[in-house]
Amino acid sequence: MQTAEYNHQDFDPNNRQTQDDQLLVKFFVKPRMNDAKSKDEGRPIYDDVEYIDIKILGSRTGGACRPASFADKQRFPKHYDAFKQRVEVPTDGTPLSEWSLISRSQAEELSFYHVKTVEQLAELNDNAASKFMAINTLKTKAKAWLEQTKGNAGEAKLQAELATRDEKIASLEAKLEQVLAAQAVSAPEVATVDEEVQKPAPRKRKRKTV
Repeated sequence: MQTAEYNHQDFDPNNRQTQDDQLLVKFFVKPRMNDAKSKDEGRPIYDDVEYIDIKILGSRTGGACRPASFADKQRFPKHYDAFKQRVEVPTDGTPLSEWSLISRSQAEELSFYHVKTVEQLAELNDNAASKFMAINTLKTKAKAWLEQTKGNAGEAKLQAELATRDEKIASLEAKLEQVLAAQAVSAPEVATVDEEVQKPAPRKRKRKTV
């Protein structure tokens, strides 16, 4: 009988910790597009998602970069705690870095003051806005853009509903045609009858002689 060979250290949690100590681990926040919200709003909506980047010490290959799972946070608690102590509260919306109506330098300047989305820019109060040059123009653009995208979202939703309705109607019409075609094939043939039917001539009665 063949026996399996294994290392008893594979089941030692201390050995796993030793291996993890050879990893370079970093948690960070990365904006990821929310397809459902983007479709509803008619503009790109991003959610801040926590990611983990793992690299192997002394190697240029290998490792992983992916959305952080609960298991990742449990496996690397020190790294995650350090990350949470300096990370900002995640924000939802359209990042200024993804907005074509603002320059990169303007987006960086606003980000320094924690204004990172088009929604935040549109709602920026006048007191805070006084710190920036030409901010009123940007605020006006942001508000107009948001209103326009809301209108586009409503129109897109209506068009989607109409398209769904047309598909249902087309499907019902196709089914009806199939039913009618099946009935035509299965219906018995009816013999044709001449419109004019010849009736037999009436018999002549014999006259009685007196």
